[in-house]
Amino acid sequence: MHLVCARAIALLLSATLVMLPGAAAAGGAVLFKGGAMRLQDDNQVIDLQPRSLDDISHGTFAFSWEARKKSGVALGMEFLTYRNDFSPPAAQTGEAKTTVLQFVGKKYFIDGGAFHPYVGAGIGAGRTNVSYPSFSDEEYTLAMQVVLGFELRFDNLSFVLEGKHLYHDIEGGGNEYNPTATGLFAGMGLNW
Repeated sequence: MHLVCARAIALLLSATLVMLPGAAAAGGAVLFKGGAMRLQDDNQVIDLQPRSLDDISHGTFAFSWEARKKSGVALGMEFLTYRNDFSPPAAQTGEAKTTVLQFVGKKYFIDGGAFHPYVGAGIGAGRTNVSYPSFSDEEYTLAMQVVLGFELRFDNLSFVLEGKHLYHDIEGGGNEYNPTATGLFAGMGLNW
């Protein structure tokens, strides 16, 4: 699984380098977003023990850039991270921290004016580290997302509001943390 994730990350970085010359000539944006992810399952088995996770994430933010075509199609990359704390049956508390790097495609539907609704999807690599004082486990997954939102553009300043569902392809076995979650993000950035 580690080899698959390493190849996925290499492919994503290669696609980024290929897109950079075109991004300089086309329109684009750099966006910073904060929000919260709600776990699909906040009661999970980790280290063979049932755990009660915070259903809403902490420390949640995303950074993205995209190159935009006049047709409304945008292609880019997004980095996303979120953390869910949990309580084991014993007195020790822990955390499950998820980091995702994805290639993302979007379609914007209104060409003129300030209001630009969009839909999109992404695919990439996810990494989750689950830890508490006597345990640590790191997992790599294939991560996929769907996104629906809108952007308000004022000259070169953008404001975004978006909802997303992030699915992680967990191998199974009943003893692995599943960070699959749905979230709401707001943010701002620069467009050109």
